Amino acid sequence: MSSNSQPPAALWEALQTSSTRSRPTSKLLSSFENGITDVSESGQSNTTNKYDLLCPRAGCGSVILKKGVAKLEERESLQIEPSDIPPHPLLAPLPDPSESTHWWLIGPTPMEFENIGFSRPVESLALSPSGRKLKLLACAECDLGPLGWSEEGGSEFWLASSRVGYRSG
Repeated sequence: MSSNSQPPAALWEALQTSSTRSRPTSKLLSSFENGITDVSESGQSNTTNKYDLLCPRAGCGSVILKKGVAKLEERESLQIEPSDIPPHPLLAPLPDPSESTHWWLIGPTPMEFENIGFSRPVESLALSPSGRKLKLLACAECDLGPLGWSEEGGSEFWLASSRVGYRSG
């Protein structure tokens, strides 16, 4: 295509349509009356996410993970905010590392996600519980994060239940 020509009309229309599509709206965990109980479903062997997990930023709503893919785990909190960067105001603070919190566990590959971004291994953070460097997880569309973490080279990916949105309607 030369620099003076316009894209074909059908292509232009498709590009315009995709940029004006309606975004799903998400609800934060804190808005559910019964908290984690309202957003999880118990099965025979584990508890999974009852709703699609979305980017919590209003106007983004990117689908991060489809319902039923993540397993609910309660485990120790982790310092995932680099100390030299203030936490994002849209993200709920995580408990101190000595306390436990709810995480969505995804694995064994990142291909389980619909849309997620990974940082490089972060030097300024404490190491993971197994002593490996951490990679931070963020929305792949708008870069909001960190929403969770994984170990460098690991096969487990952890999303903080309080830092993602839920498509409940």
